[in-house]
Amino acid sequence: MKLSAPAVKKLEIEQDLRETLDRARAVTSMIARRRAERTLAGELRRFDLVELAEQLARVHESANADALPLRVAEQWRARMLAEGPAAIATFPGGGDDQLPKLIEAAQRERATGRPPGAARSLFRHLVALLKAQDGTGAGAESEADDDDDDA
Repeated sequence: MKLSAPAVKKLEIEQDLRETLDRARAVTSMIARRRAERTLAGELRRFDLVELAEQLARVHESANADALPLRVAEQWRARMLAEGPAAIATFPGGGDDQLPKLIEAAQRERATGRPPGAARSLFRHLVALLKAQDGTGAGAESEADDDDDDA
């Protein structure tokens, strides 16, 4: 019940169970939600709970693995904002020509108290650089947009 919608979609469960789960997750009233949870629990008795637990563990592991590049990029962004363009020398791969400009814009933005648009751009750029280094390719933009709202 507490899983995110993308995590639920990754579960390989029967259509009947998925429909029951979706109905239960849609309920917002506390009393009705408990009733829906009991219905879901009754439905789960028909399935192999060990297999379902293994699937849940795999979903949690993949979520953690997906978030790791974003955490690394956030650490690099914080370091670059603190140290300035000098931190580029220790960045894996050495960065590129656009990185110093993004760092300076994000530092100016922070100093003036403006909303974090440049800091978010720096974050997305760092994610793209790190993913390109790892060879994981594109797709960093959509994941970075999900995470940079927290920054």
